Amino acid sequence: MTEHYELLYIVPIKFLDDDLQKITEQVDVMIKKFNGEITKQDNLGKQRLSYAINDIHQGTYVLVEYDMDKANNKQLDDQLLLTPEVLRHMIVCRKVKTEAEVKRQEMIKEGMRKSKEEELAEIEEKEKDGVKKEELSGVESAKPIVTKEKEKSQRSTLEELDKKLDEILTDDIL
Repeated sequence: MTEHYELLYIVPIKFLDDDLQKITEQVDVMIKKFNGEITKQDNLGKQRLSYAINDIHQGTYVLVEYDMDKANNKQLDDQLLLTPEVLRHMIVCRKVKTEAEVKRQEMIKEGMRKSKEEELAEIEEKEKDGVKKEELSGVESAKPIVTKEKEKSQRSTLEELDKKLDEILTDDIL
């Protein structure tokens, strides 16, 4: 009896795009070798690991959903343990989502996104109304502009810090 599984595995950061593609193809071939059928595959991106694994601090997370028999799944698990390109892996038995469940989740996500947009719009309107009231009452109009400039400078410094961190992390890779 086939069951639906989810495989999450971590590939060391030293394997870049081409090598990563080869490793994902290698794992796909392993799944097909044990009579598995891949239903979904996602590259979740590069992330810093919580702790070092074999002196490696970053990895690329790859998620694969597939259908396979239980006995073959154990063999796949054993094979992945022997694969040196895969730092860690985890196989979980998943419930197959119906189209109705997928649509429902999409609607929930859409509703959450709309509510956040509405909240942001309300906040922006309140800020604009607050600025207009201060201008009408004779308070200097430079004060709100200064706070906006401070926010912009803080955002830019955060973006600069992110860029510097990315540069440092990529330097560690090379």
